[in-house]
Amino acid sequence: MPAEPAKFPAFEEWTRRLACPACLEALRPEAGRMVCAGCGRAYPVVDGIPVLIVERAEREGRIL
Repeated sequence: MPAEPAKFPAFEEWTRRLACPACLEALRPEAGRMVCAGCGRAYPVVDGIPVLIVERAEREGRIL
């Protein structure tokens, strides 16, 4: 009998462990993006995957 597959945690649960690649502060999910509590950068979430690339981040609605 095969082993029961590991359950994947909910998106909100595992995203609490993510940090901003620019300043290493915590990220919080917000309307299809991950927003940094420290520097204010907003990273897009594409197909459910956070794209944590500093060059792709936005701040206050504009690309940095």
